[in-house]
Amino acid sequence: MQLTRAADYAVRVLTHLAVMGPGSRASRSELASAAECPEQFLSKVLQSLTKAGLVTSHRGNTGGFELARGRRAASILEVVEAIEGPVRLNVCLGSENACTRQSWCPGHPVWAEAQSAMTEVLQKTTISDLAQRMPAPAIAAAEHLVSVN
Repeated sequence: MQLTRAADYAVRVLTHLAVMGPGSRASRSELASAAECPEQFLSKVLQSLTKAGLVTSHRGNTGGFELARGRRAASILEVVEAIEGPVRLNVCLGSENACTRQSWCPGHPVWAEAQSAMTEVLQKTTISDLAQRMPAPAIAAAEHLVSVN
């Protein structure tokens, strides 16, 4: 399984906004640059993040995007699911009736254990955790954006 580019960009954008600090806003083009993402593609990602309540969008001269209040503690799992929907390693993990082989399939417990391990890691890691791991040059670049705006 591989996450989509959209989920990766979403994590990058939220981490960048967290590094900028509470109340700081960045334009779509600034976020596209920081996330190394095409600006047009980022628009769809930002729409999903806004709809999920992870990002707040502001219009006008002082507009831009900011990390929604209290969302520094959002888990990476929340971010990924805001973009991709529920994470499932295999269709049989979606519901009890997703696969007719589920009750006797020798692979089912393996998929379930792998999914459990993956979701546990994604659930316990937050945007704040990633922001704290950001290297100093990236933090300086994010702070520069705040001082320019």
